[in-house]
Amino acid sequence: MIQDGSRLRYALPLALQSAGILARMHTDFYVRRGSPQAALAAILASLPRGAGQRLAGRRCPELDDDKVSAPSWTTLVERLCESRATRSEERYVGRSRSLARHVLRHGLENVDGLAGFVRNIDPLLCEWARSRKITVILDQMIAPIEVETRASNRQAALWPGWEKAIDPVGPLLMREIERRSWAAADHITCASDYVRDGLILEGSDPERVSVLPYPIDTRLFTHRDRSRRAGPVRIGFVGTVSLRKGAPAFLKIAHAFDPKVAEFIMVGPSLLEPGTLEREKGDVRLAGAVPAAAIPAWLERFDVFFFPSTCEGSAGAVLEAMAMGLPIVTTPESGTHARNGIEGFVHGCEDLDGMARSLARLVGDGDLRARMGWAGRQRAETMTISQYGAAWRALLERQL
Repeated sequence: MIQDGSRLRYALPLALQSAGILARMHTDFYVRRGSPQAALAAILASLPRGAGQRLAGRRCPELDDDKVSAPSWTTLVERLCESRATRSEERYVGRSRSLARHVLRHGLENVDGLAGFVRNIDPLLCEWARSRKITVILDQMIAPIEVETRASNRQAALWPGWEKAIDPVGPLLMREIERRSWAAADHITCASDYVRDGLILEGSDPERVSVLPYPIDTRLFTHRDRSRRAGPVRIGFVGTVSLRKGAPAFLKIAHAFDPKVAEFIMVGPSLLEPGTLEREKGDVRLAGAVPAAAIPAWLERFDVFFFPSTCEGSAGAVLEAMAMGLPIVTTPESGTHARNGIEGFVHGCEDLDGMARSLARLVGDGDLRARMGWAGRQRAETMTISQYGAAWRALLERQL
């Protein structure tokens, strides 16, 4: 399988390994135990927040190191030489192409299948595998680019001046990558009905699409009893502070609450125009970007998780919040597996009044927060790595 970065906290390779079918994981940078990269990671981890800490987190103790292949030093050199003048999408395509060359140099002998993520795996590699009768199964990690672009254009129209205009060349490039990847795939997986509906809308055969909800290792996220907490109820968000993630809705709704009763906190980097963010943030606390390892500590501080996203695949931040025992207020566009009225409340991404009412209910009812938070933890515990691996194995056996 092809793994870019530490996507899903390595859930897919861990799942394939648990099912006994992982031959090798190819990734761009990885820290093995006792390796020179481990010494480098110790230095990177000591640097201020940013790329250094993210690279230092490219490790997974549960994965068999012998099954991991990564051109780590080459990756570091290439990243240092990347031009900031190029579009981000072009950089991502270049990274995918570089990793594909590494995979082909090391070969795909004695494998039955190739797995990866649409938009991150090089379509050329998928086409090469298909030509050699290797089954290709790809995961669509977010709604198709056409669906995402329509959602982005809608948000830009609703919230003018909040974010820089999207360069249309980037979506065009991703559209080509997606369509070539779909054509080269024997089957496509996705984590939510929202993404499946988008794939079908864009012409995918429903028989070639399977919904396999992403798993979570609940050992990394501890359920907390928050019933004895004093002070304002903390309503938190984790993710990029952007139009796509529903940042305007979060900030606007926060204005309706007394900060002595409800404290709103956003954790993550911002893509919003600085002037707009400064004008609109009010009493919302902006924590900025943090490394993945720090997320559980932030979730532990929250009492409610509010994620008004306008387009996702299946937001991992929501599932992590559920595992921490937080009641959820989110949208169907987030690809959530929280059920309305059980683990939280689900409203359309433009239903700001509905989201505000649900937040008010949770702020005013500690017992409701506790019930929904516990229901979320129980639901997260059913979405295991082993279950995900078994689903992938069954899918591969059907395809083969």
